[in-house]
Amino acid sequence: MAEIKPIHFSSRSSSNNPGGLQAAAELMRRCFASGGAADRSQSAIEILVAFASLCDRLDAEYGESSALNLMGLDEALNEALRSCAELQATAEAAACQEAGNPADAMCIGIALWAMRHNQPIRVAEPLVNALGRRANAGTTRQDMAAVYALMQGAVAHLQATLGADLERSNPERPWRILNLNFAITAIRTGDEAMIDHAFAQLNAALPDEATGFYEEALRLALASGLPAGISSLIELQLAARRQPMQLH
Repeated sequence: MAEIKPIHFSSRSSSNNPGGLQAAAELMRRCFASGGAADRSQSAIEILVAFASLCDRLDAEYGESSALNLMGLDEALNEALRSCAELQATAEAAACQEAGNPADAMCIGIALWAMRHNQPIRVAEPLVNALGRRANAGTTRQDMAAVYALMQGAVAHLQATLGADLERSNPERPWRILNLNFAITAIRTGDEAMIDHAFAQLNAALPDEATGFYEEALRLALASGLPAGISSLIELQLAARRQPMQLH
């Protein structure tokens, strides 16, 4: 599985507009067919095309936001996410570059479907990677606000399975990267309410790393010329952590 890395503060251009599951699956099939995909990639694509069809059938039968308690669905969902992970690294080298990374669009679409149906996501790495790349590709505050909303939903949905954060020795764990990326994306929106919410989430999720994050964030904010109000929000977080403990 591809290594997960935190997103960066700078931006570069790309398409940020995800399509539906069926559209993403068909785009991916065409993209990899044009690029001469290996047999393993073709197998992953067929899994995703089949899963997209399954999602449509379940939505038609049970409703688009109903809770689903169906035998085998959990494994089918997470097998689809594993297939996304197999394709994410090679999608950048495939044809259809103007479409961005269709494996990322598929992954995010699957995750949104799972959230609507309250299905647990146990294979979180490909989703975290996809959201990070989408944030890195954003060029406007509107782009960042859209990714922020996706990350906010992912944080809330993954809290139940990852929030205990039992593997703290692993800096690449998806829960850590997602929360760091959420805070960075919030800063890049320039919206103080979004920033406050993401900082509160970061403080709760990664209390041992919050001070280091804010120190680095402030350095980058000052160097990149972000508005003074944003720098002040970061400084407030640092000040709160540097206050001496009060004895009672």
